[in-house]
Amino acid sequence: MKKHVSVKLKQAQDKLGLAFPDQLFDFISKLDKPEVKFGNDEWLFYSVTDNPKKINDNFVIERSKAFKNEWSLDGLVFATNGIGDYLLVLPNELGELVLIMMHEIAELRVFGKDIQSAFQNGPADYFWTDNYLYKLDDKNNLVKSDNFDISVSNKYSDDYFGEDYELRSRLDKMIDDEDTENVSDILLGLEKLSDCKVESHKDWALNKLSDIYFRGFGPVPRDLKKALDYNQQAINLNSYKALSNRAACHFYGIGMDKDLHKALELATKANEMSKSNIFADIISSKKGGGMYDSLVDMIKKEIEKQKNGNR
Repeated sequence: MKKHVSVKLKQAQDKLGLAFPDQLFDFISKLDKPEVKFGNDEWLFYSVTDNPKKINDNFVIERSKAFKNEWSLDGLVFATNGIGDYLLVLPNELGELVLIMMHEIAELRVFGKDIQSAFQNGPADYFWTDNYLYKLDDKNNLVKSDNFDISVSNKYSDDYFGEDYELRSRLDKMIDDEDTENVSDILLGLEKLSDCKVESHKDWALNKLSDIYFRGFGPVPRDLKKALDYNQQAINLNSYKALSNRAACHFYGIGMDKDLHKALELATKANEMSKSNIFADIISSKKGGGMYDSLVDMIKKEIEKQKNGNR
């Protein structure tokens, strides 16, 4: 635990004249790194990285003041996702209810009934709902909803969290850390998840297994046959990541005949499917694009190049 975090939170409370809910104060104070996952959402609690020696370096104070200037509301902003959205509480109005400010539509929506609930059960289904508390209209005027529903509907199924979720998180870290000494545990864990009943975990595990055998991982040698087998299993689950990988195989002729037109067909399909991802507009290279715009463009250029070369 970074001891200065609670000091920074107390400074924010004193400066802003607002009090964090006790549960939220304790939650942030105990963090030793800024990254926190709520379901699949990763949020950054930058109070952890505030400089202890600089009294003016206080993320909560800075962001909460900016929030009040824009929204004319007394709130405590405590986390951001790095793409313009942030989490906050309105302690004088809604107590422990955690809200999300969605910057593209300028609305405050429910993220969780409290911080522990959001952490344990994942965030509310905030993206697809029309349920908002406040919004800014086209003239930046504050509008309060007449139909705001304080109840929380989590976007993850009851089966999403539990042992499989914990296993996935642990394996993800081991793979990111390139922990090749425990490669047997990694492979066993991925095999287990590839057979679980939560399709998103299954999809993730199959793609990880495919990646490992495409590239090799420590003592595990490259094995294109296994890689393509796991890749096909993920494709059967309509995984756009798996489709993009298969497109790349056709483009480069990895494990199969080189076929630029097949590569373009699969890459285009993967790109269209990827638009369902809420971060697609951030990753895409063009307005309304998908996560594989660059792959589609690369294949198109190569097809055009070959066509011109054959004239």
